[in-house]
Amino acid sequence: MKKIAFGLAAAVLLATAAGTAMTAPVSAATASASAGPIIIRDTITTPMTETGLTDDCRPGLTGTIVGIGVLSFQSVETPQGFHIQGTIDGPGRIDWSDGSYTLIESFDHFAFNAVGQGTSVFAEAHTDSGDFFSPSGVFQFRQTFQEIEHITVTNGDVTRVEFARGHFIRNC
Repeated sequence: MKKIAFGLAAAVLLATAAGTAMTAPVSAATASASAGPIIIRDTITTPMTETGLTDDCRPGLTGTIVGIGVLSFQSVETPQGFHIQGTIDGPGRIDWSDGSYTLIESFDHFAFNAVGQGTSVFAEAHTDSGDFFSPSGVFQFRQTFQEIEHITVTNGDVTRVEFARGHFIRNC
């Protein structure tokens, strides 16, 4: 859902930063000071709200989602390039126009190597799931979506994008 776009945007941002750093000139002082790997770890939490959502299982309903996106990553820089890996976790709740609600979870794991010039492959495994409840709180059904993405970049240009067919596991 929206987490896919967030995950890709975060990965592109990290890849661009890594690629820019790899092509920047290195002075003699910087080269000797960076003999060991440089490791950066960070976690970024972003609140999210969106209105006007629809649900294929229940036509005619609209919903509002409130949740958070938590991006956690690690970047390891060596003279050969960067290795970046991380996760994006996104719990939340959708309140539907009929009073029902959905408790959602979105999880992504991504990893890639950025080597400046040459070819890099970004891979991401993605899962969305939601437990649907009636207005009185009775469990109705669970829906899950899974997808795997690969993006190949050669010399700074995206040369291939591949999405393994995502599949739904649903009981609606």
